[in-house]
Amino acid sequence: MPDRTANPSSTTLTALSDEALIDLINQRSPSAERAFETLYLRHRDFVIRVAMRYCQDENDALDCVQETFAYLLRKFPGFVLTCRLTTFLFPVVKHQAIAKQRVKRKAVSASALSSAENDNADMLDARPAPASSAMTDTRLSDLHRVVEGLSPVHREVVIMRFVDDLSLEEIALALQVPVGTIKSRLHNALHALRADPRIRSFFRDQANFPDDDHATHQTPTAAHPSHHGRASSAVRPPPA
Repeated sequence: MPDRTANPSSTTLTALSDEALIDLINQRSPSAERAFETLYLRHRDFVIRVAMRYCQDENDALDCVQETFAYLLRKFPGFVLTCRLTTFLFPVVKHQAIAKQRVKRKAVSASALSSAENDNADMLDARPAPASSAMTDTRLSDLHRVVEGLSPVHREVVIMRFVDDLSLEEIALALQVPVGTIKSRLHNALHALRADPRIRSFFRDQANFPDDDHATHQTPTAAHPSHHGRASSAVRPPPA
């Protein structure tokens, strides 16, 4: 009987975990190319969403997607996932997007630089769940403006925690700062948001506004076993 695990079907591949797909690619199995494509399709929207926060241009964001997955592909064979793949990808796409915007800013005149930097501020791609079908565009616009009014570091952790659904540990790993710093930033961000009446109005018809105990609760992530002789997936920004 043939070994179906050696060359799984496309349907079987979509059911596999990221770790299992990575193993297939590392082993250079006949299905390695399709395994990488499965990873790409699974995480493409996440990468686009992150890229749009930093460049807000669809063409630039799509370029970042290609560059990010090309960076991931170069890690094979020998890549070992020691965190969630989204945690690994976040600093890579952020670096790509910021680098792309840095190049674009150098091309604009000094008088337009300030405007360009404002235009390239982090964009909230937040769709709080569950969203009320009766929510008006005005209230959603108010919510976006309030969150965009936070400092970049505070806005970043709010989006990573509540939009990307990353744990505190994963955010700290992605941003390469201590978990305590993430807790402090999130606490300060929630304090600022809680004081704004537009936020209270938004959440009145939603679930309760997230409190500090819930938002800053650290959910331990499962450790991935290391494999001798393979490269670690410790999160580091790609070289410029």
